[in-house]
Amino acid sequence: MAKVLCLHGFLQNGKVFSEKSSGIRKLLKKSNIQLDYIDGPIILEKKDLPFEIDDDKWKEILDADLNKAWFYHDNISKNLDLTEAIQTVVNHIKTNGPYDGIFGFSQGAAVTAIINNKIKELIPEHPYFKFAITFSGYSFTEPKPNNSEELQITEKFQDSFTVPSDLTTKNIFVYGANDNSVPGVRSKFLSKLYPQDNKIVFEHDGGHFVPNKKDFLKPIVEEITKAIEN
Repeated sequence: MAKVLCLHGFLQNGKVFSEKSSGIRKLLKKSNIQLDYIDGPIILEKKDLPFEIDDDKWKEILDADLNKAWFYHDNISKNLDLTEAIQTVVNHIKTNGPYDGIFGFSQGAAVTAIINNKIKELIPEHPYFKFAITFSGYSFTEPKPNNSEELQITEKFQDSFTVPSDLTTKNIFVYGANDNSVPGVRSKFLSKLYPQDNKIVFEHDGGHFVPNKKDFLKPIVEEITKAIEN
């Protein structure tokens, strides 16, 4: 059985991400592909949120154990610290791997992109993944100093988002045309870091979520099963 590691988004956990991505999970299960969902290491407090929220809503989040993340939100990319996130994923892969693929949503997609690029450095005995999927993925950018209209990867993370020249992974990028949390332009920026011959991009007309419609997911699942069989 092929195994895939799944990384949830901000204010989620592995269990809820499993439910939110049930469409692709069920289709892959039919192809004998198992999805392992794990929790991010950061336990959020209300003060850590990048938006206002009332006490009742926050209590609902706590009661559902959704106050989890891979890293603390910060609009300034160089302030982000992914040390704990990367270590959590590496430790899990060492104990439970190897994995054929990795997929993440939003914050988890940003971590997915880094793990995908750096897996051979982080765990030398682990091969490149056969595929990696980012749903509403993004990289850590800042305006170019000589042209604030254009973006570049923040220096601190340039190595993390440098795609290895020998990367054999099939990279699949999925994003929503109406995503207000991670605008499509950010997901496109991430996809453009990868060479044309080992990536495929899918745009849906929705917002910030993992699509569950079979018609949309079918070609994605076909790409995954092809990658695993190769």
